[in-house]
Amino acid sequence: MTVTATGPIVCGYDGSQDSRRAVTWAAARARGLDTPLEVISADRAVGRVVAFDDTARANVEGAMRDQLADLVGDVPTTYRVIADSPVGALVEAGRGASAIVVGSRGLTVREDFAMGSTSAGVVEHATCPVIVITPHAPADPTEGPVVLAADGSEASSAAVAYAFSEAERRATTLRAVHSVEVPRLPGASLFDLDRLAESVIAEDEKEVLDSLAPHEARHPGVEVELILVVGEPAVTIADEAAGASLLVTGSRGHGGFAGLLLGSVSRRLLQTAPCPVAVVRPTD
Repeated sequence: MTVTATGPIVCGYDGSQDSRRAVTWAAARARGLDTPLEVISADRAVGRVVAFDDTARANVEGAMRDQLADLVGDVPTTYRVIADSPVGALVEAGRGASAIVVGSRGLTVREDFAMGSTSAGVVEHATCPVIVITPHAPADPTEGPVVLAADGSEASSAAVAYAFSEAERRATTLRAVHSVEVPRLPGASLFDLDRLAESVIAEDEKEVLDSLAPHEARHPGVEVELILVVGEPAVTIADEAAGASLLVTGSRGHGGFAGLLLGSVSRRLLQTAPCPVAVVRPTD
């Protein structure tokens, strides 16, 4: 994966309120980057019809344009209807894109499911950064620090680079959050657990600082705030992301297995974070 692509912003749209929020965010991002926006609606049945009927295609894409005109404003936007699964269409369109933006849920997902199959599939298979507009994110893009879920792992290097670039572009602080979960040992006192936490944090701090150092050198104008906390990573990182403009995470950390495309912490952050989440997979 590359985090420096200069292609368009690709956004998935299915008519749901979540996808409209994604279009709003994607348009603002495209405007800020001075890059085109590509809005994609993927449906096998409808796509097959418009593939052989230019009038039908014009009507469907024109309807999308009318529905979203107030959201995209003056951003140069292309509307496409594709005969494919939403995941397949967005992943393919994302090759060479700056990013893919998706809502967390679509029309076919029950309200009690916090993350839809499309957003999960795109995050797991896209070759560019994927930004998910989470259920708790503000309706419109906001100012605030860029928060990085920092674990010091080699696999997260691409996410660190992306977070620094985002903070520099937004002229804001980069808040690097590292969370340590201390296991509850049988028979251990609270004093013992506190000492263990202090020891783990001291060891991890150097590792995290080392992982940030080369990126700080490349982005000297970015102010970095390192926060070390004890607790369940997905919970503590989400708490520290309150008021952030973006939360950046790698797809896997220290505990990730090579065969897993999305780690448990990243998956939970996509459900609970109070701001949009950018998932950046390791470079190939």
